Amino acid sequence: MMLRSLSACVALLFSLPLVHAAQGPGASSDLDLWANEGRWKQGKNYVESTPAKQYAKAKKLEEIGDVRQAAEEYRRLSEVFSESDQAEEGLILSAKCFLAAGDYTRCKDQITELRRRYVHPTFLDAMGQVECALARGYLEGKGEGGTYKLASRMRKATAIYKHIIDEDPEGRWADDALLGTGQCEEALGRYDEAIKRYKELFEKYPHSELRAEAEGRIAYCINLREPKPEYEETETREAMKRLRIAIEESSTEGSTLDAVALEENEKLLMDRQAQKRYDQAQFYLKNGKYRAAEVYLELIKTRYPDSPWAQKAAASLEELRKR
Repeated sequence: MMLRSLSACVALLFSLPLVHAAQGPGASSDLDLWANEGRWKQGKNYVESTPAKQYAKAKKLEEIGDVRQAAEEYRRLSEVFSESDQAEEGLILSAKCFLAAGDYTRCKDQITELRRRYVHPTFLDAMGQVECALARGYLEGKGEGGTYKLASRMRKATAIYKHIIDEDPEGRWADDALLGTGQCEEALGRYDEAIKRYKELFEKYPHSELRAEAEGRIAYCINLREPKPEYEETETREAMKRLRIAIEESSTEGSTLDAVALEENEKLLMDRQAQKRYDQAQFYLKNGKYRAAEVYLELIKTRYPDSPWAQKAAASLEELRKR
């Protein structure tokens, strides 16, 4: 009886590999790929026999969300099969996956290697997209970008943005990069320089989809740059005009602009204008120019009825007319 049981166990053990083999050579599930990360049976540096197979392995890892391992497999594709048609694409996909994994340093290394190997890269648009996202990560402090201080982050982001503009000034991502340079200046509190970059975008890329966003950012910078010289309203009027353009753009289908934030910014500007009018009225009152003061106070009530300064203007008018 015991011998019979032992024979059955042996038979079962020998049958297991046959069952696995029946699934087909190289067959594996997503779970297999996850469970074996870094512990491949062939060794962690194993590369498939052809570029197509290596590409397929990397692509599969990317699809199941294992972006770091996918980045390594794409990198091996570009190194081992450096003369293949897929080597250049492997580099850009490796950079993309390293970026998705938050590894900005290795992402940048892959882009640098791509430029070293290929004087005239084929995937300029894809490179621009990855580099814009990389620079945005530094700008917004995401991933590895959040480990650097503000000045260092802005320096890194600006360098990447400028490289995109210099390499492909008419490319798909050039206007994004120019907007990004302005946002870097803005983040550092250099509002005059930021405004220059945004206005440069209007000049160089008049048909850019980012015009409305740049308009809103100019208005925002003008706000933050206050106070201006006494009663200087030229730039405030310019900011109001640009904000109105941005608000109208935000109502179009597919717009990513924050309409609520833009309207709040517009309200802030209107309150500031109302305050200036009120200060002017008070100046004339102190100097006995009552008619001029009355004109300004009425103007506040008419143009800025929702502003808190409208109530103050109404109270001042009441006192003025008691004289």
